Amino acid sequence: MIGWVCVFPMPRKGRIDAPGALHHIMARGIERRKIFWDDTDRDSFVSRLGDVITGTHTMCFPWALMPNHVHLLLESSDQPLGKFMQGLQQSYSQYFNLQHRKVGHVFQGRYKAIICARDEYLLELVRYIHLNPVRAGLVKAPERYRYSGQRAYMEGKTNEVIDPVKVLKLFGGKAGYQRFVRDGLAEGHKEEYYEVEDQRFLGGQGFGDKVQGRVDRAHKAAPKRSMERIIQQLAKELKVSREAARSRDRSWEVSKARTMIAYVLTRRLGYRLGEVASYFHRDMATVGTLVSRLYDRMRSDPDLHKRVDQLVTIVES
Repeated sequence: MIGWVCVFPMPRKGRIDAPGALHHIMARGIERRKIFWDDTDRDSFVSRLGDVITGTHTMCFPWALMPNHVHLLLESSDQPLGKFMQGLQQSYSQYFNLQHRKVGHVFQGRYKAIICARDEYLLELVRYIHLNPVRAGLVKAPERYRYSGQRAYMEGKTNEVIDPVKVLKLFGGKAGYQRFVRDGLAEGHKEEYYEVEDQRFLGGQGFGDKVQGRVDRAHKAAPKRSMERIIQQLAKELKVSREAARSRDRSWEVSKARTMIAYVLTRRLGYRLGEVASYFHRDMATVGTLVSRLYDRMRSDPDLHKRVDQLVTIVES
């Protein structure tokens, strides 16, 4: 008699925010659909990526936009990685749906985030990610692909997404880096960069335990901040009452303050959009649209951008 064995998949572990760690990020389109239909989409994503990098003080080493997914290698700051990705994905998703008259999710629910041992994998992953367009048959040479960080490394020039100087120094300059990339042209897909310890760590034996221990110690020392208290601080700074911000008051000053508070909470401090919308007695779509519009205005209004940065500094001090 043959017995049936039911095998359940192991639950995925929670993502880890480890300031200063190296994270290989992969974000896919839902059901593996294309997330970039044309260069307008790609340009919009790159612009938003640059803004989030600047706003969170995150460092990006390589990046590459593929038709249905994105690769990033990030050195996280003291800002949560979840906050970085939430801001980036929400902003681009709202743009994409408006641009293409779509509704619903653009990205798969969970992005993949692998913490990598810097000494062993930084340079290898810079090359591997920048060669993705070549392996996919999009171009013959990596520098011919506009939507990756390769050109910044080839030219040695800093842009809104990447500062290549740190990595180029490790090669003794651009020529050494170019030789390193050429040496990898024959390499194919490397599954070992994805099948990793505990689904979260790429490094030698015990690397994951060390990272987890450091994060656990930091969490024990860090007090939790009350969203209510933050809102009170922001409302006071913006010269509106907390009660007015939560009310149905649609006057210009109150609406502007409410939107700025929602932006700081969701895009800069990592609070969930649903949580913030519920607090203000609004639906998620309304709050998400207002936050997205404010973000777009900030990109063309340096004074508004500076004011939002001041608000973040106030609540984080």
